[in-house]
Amino acid sequence: MSKKVVIPGPRGLAFECVSMTLEGGMDAQAALDSVLCGADIDARDRGFVTELFYGYLRMRIRIGSVLNCFLSRPEGVPAKILQVLGMASHEIMHMDRVPAYASVDWGVNAAKAFSRGKLGGLANAVLRRVARVSEEGLDKKFFRRNSRSDIEFLSTCYSCPEWVVELWVNGYGREKAIEYLKSQIMAPAAGFVLDVRDVRAQKIAEELEGDENLITGDGVGFAFPSGYRPDALRELEPELCVRQSYAARQALSELEPEGWKTPVWDACAGRGGKSRYLTRSGIGPVLASDPHSGRLASLRNEMPSLAAFKASALTPPLALESVGTALLDVPCSGLGVLSRRPDTKYKRTPEDTDSLVLLQSKILDNCWKTVCRGGRLAYITCTLNRDENEGQIERFVSRNSDARIIEEWTTPSDSLLREFFYSALLEKK
Repeated sequence: MSKKVVIPGPRGLAFECVSMTLEGGMDAQAALDSVLCGADIDARDRGFVTELFYGYLRMRIRIGSVLNCFLSRPEGVPAKILQVLGMASHEIMHMDRVPAYASVDWGVNAAKAFSRGKLGGLANAVLRRVARVSEEGLDKKFFRRNSRSDIEFLSTCYSCPEWVVELWVNGYGREKAIEYLKSQIMAPAAGFVLDVRDVRAQKIAEELEGDENLITGDGVGFAFPSGYRPDALRELEPELCVRQSYAARQALSELEPEGWKTPVWDACAGRGGKSRYLTRSGIGPVLASDPHSGRLASLRNEMPSLAAFKASALTPPLALESVGTALLDVPCSGLGVLSRRPDTKYKRTPEDTDSLVLLQSKILDNCWKTVCRGGRLAYITCTLNRDENEGQIERFVSRNSDARIIEEWTTPSDSLLREFFYSALLEKK
């Protein structure tokens, strides 16, 4: 039996995370949590593991295009060696604080270990060439020169699958598509929501509004640059300050839920972020359901007073016209949150989006039946795909004469949040 190769230190942990995500199919955040949970390392090394892991996932397509310039037969290089070369190249190309010689050194040693010494020379030659072109400047001209089309150029320059690039260029135009592409290779904003019913949390919320690093906030939810956590938040217990995407919060608030008819049924509740928003805004009663037992258990644990039950939005268990507003945060392709979930780029396919469009359509039709006359249906996705967003709502209204669009909203393409949501509000005539 061959001995398992273990890369030492934080780089080895990051390597394990990548393997669990791309080979094992595990969700990126779950893989990182699993690895760090069992690691005896300090906060600085934890930060390095996170940066290397997520950074590599975000830039992997770009890195691969550079490596292909220096590998005569990349398809013949073992997967583990390509992963080593890719992660070491990411350090060289995008992590300025890491000396290039250190990245070359660990990459060569890891390649030797995985190939029993055979591919150390190859790794050394390739990584030194990556270091050389990186020092000279990997600008747009480099990727344009090595691309056969504009779509391929945008794909390699901004590290995004060609089918996604084409989808965005065709759906939103080249200028907006480039804004989306730039955002998805950068870390998203850090979002925090405070329970301002608590006096201390209310006071800290007022302090945060004056923080010079604040991107945006609404008095309860706040967005800061990635990696920044205000010192004031350390004073609060976990239940008084939760992490939540500000862009997701914004997508809901833009639909002005204060004016919705009740009861509100959060039909795809997940872990309850939107139900929490509604109840803390004084909107109720709120019903919450989800088909996944684990999410439901977490929801009940966090919000024990909420009426939560296991159910699928595909087969609503509620009576016809019994709901004032149905809130549908539907399953989607997730192309709007690639900055937070970069592994999606390697797991989604065009065929997935087609099946999701059909699923969303069925959820819309079935949940619409539970909405009373004069009631509302709120539709939310975290994707950038017109077929799942504007097109989905247009088709729904065209086949339901009693449906009227009240509001449609999309996160601005130049948003510093670097996450993009779509939301729409319909009324039942």
